[in-house]
Amino acid sequence: MSSNIGNICLSLLPENETQVYEWVEQHPEVTLFELRLDFLPEVDFKQLKQRTGKQFIVTVRPQDEGGKFSGTVEQRIAVFNQAIQAGIDYVDIELRHKDEILPRLPEFTNTQLILSVHSTSNNPEVLEPLLEQLLSETADVYKFIFTAKTLNDVLLARRFIDKAREAGKRFVIHAMGELGANSRLFGALQGNEWTYAAVQHAHETADGQFTIQNLRHHFYIHEKSPQTKILGLVGYPTRQSKGWRLHNFLIHQKFNGGDKNFLYVNFPTQDVKTFLENWGEVVHGFSVTIPHKEAILPFLDKRSIGVKISGVCNTVVKCPEGWCGYNTDLYALETIIKQHKASLEHGAVVIGTGGTARSAIAALRRLEVYPIMITGRNQEKGAQLAKLFGVDYMNYNEIIGVNASLIIQTTPVGMIPNINDVPPGIELLKRGRIVLDVIYNPAETRFLKHAKAKGCITISGVDMFVLQAAKQFELFTGTSVSVLEVREAFNRISVV
Repeated sequence: MSSNIGNICLSLLPENETQVYEWVEQHPEVTLFELRLDFLPEVDFKQLKQRTGKQFIVTVRPQDEGGKFSGTVEQRIAVFNQAIQAGIDYVDIELRHKDEILPRLPEFTNTQLILSVHSTSNNPEVLEPLLEQLLSETADVYKFIFTAKTLNDVLLARRFIDKAREAGKRFVIHAMGELGANSRLFGALQGNEWTYAAVQHAHETADGQFTIQNLRHHFYIHEKSPQTKILGLVGYPTRQSKGWRLHNFLIHQKFNGGDKNFLYVNFPTQDVKTFLENWGEVVHGFSVTIPHKEAILPFLDKRSIGVKISGVCNTVVKCPEGWCGYNTDLYALETIIKQHKASLEHGAVVIGTGGTARSAIAALRRLEVYPIMITGRNQEKGAQLAKLFGVDYMNYNEIIGVNASLIIQTTPVGMIPNINDVPPGIELLKRGRIVLDVIYNPAETRFLKHAKAKGCITISGVDMFVLQAAKQFELFTGTSVSVLEVREAFNRISVV
């Protein structure tokens, strides 16, 4: 099963034959290409195979199957005839059209048949009979694709793969759509014959398809195995995070396809309880982001000191006791604040009342930086937080006159894609003050740009992100990584 994991099929939707050759020549590392001939370009299949030495799948997908083809059944049959006569490696024919197409094709001497199902449903009661029908047919490869409408539909794809494997079939099974993207990765680990990829963004032939760059150089899928442990980011939204890029790059650097290996993906979910109920057996560990840093606490079997004193958790790892929770944000904030402690005689203002604000307050208290003041839009939550930690809450009008040495901005305001937004508290930006914005994407927020213009000493959220990620990586993998290594990795993924 593991021999198939790195198999990538580059899916092409060409408008002419020249385009086919260009794409094939641009990717010498790929051995298998899908030719989606929906636009019916004239392709000399025999010459194509002789000139390239590659393997090809030929298919024509009509609009009612999610494709672009608008011609006749006869035109489709003509394409399949030409492909089989030329000895093309595979033809892909939809199950529901097999009876009108297969009897009119020549004998499959050097060509293998992919029998496929594409469904817009995610209902198991609809899909399971379809899968059973597909697997009962005669074919060389069984392709079963459905549409994910929830994150848990990825688990449905995993279940279908188990059925196909138990039946002793060769298969490609995954879910389409953004929420189904992880099924393509997990399907590779579970034994899919190949994983479809796009040449580049804007050339995807199906919704949720990764580019070949993603698969090979961001997820390093060719280095994985069935024993690869799954890690991820749990929160909502997750799209803006660079954590998946960073952790996968570090995994590549440290393990490089060895026996010890991991794969890090995003798990966009608004309900952490449901996530744990459904995914608990699948994942080894996960990062926790907005809005779950506090909500995760009741589900932890063991809490680190950092979690206990801050009341928030951003890292969860499976351990002998069950789910163990840590707060690497607290570690990062303490490390940064400690470097400036001698200059903090006038205390600090924390902007925000969420999970990261809790970590900031806990770090300041542990380092005995006083006074500590909180400000934020949610006055009720801010007052509760102040009472909990024994610090002061002030509204924006009151905080303006405060003489604080350090400003810590902990809200998501100004994060990509809303980079022009500025959180309240800009009046606090005065020459000589130290200003930390915990946002790392972008590295310099508009808030920090204002602070720099006012003569403040600015600290990017990248510093915090790198520190917490180094600690998190060690908790996930049991392997230490230096802050310098993580910073170099972050710089690399930020420009590639």
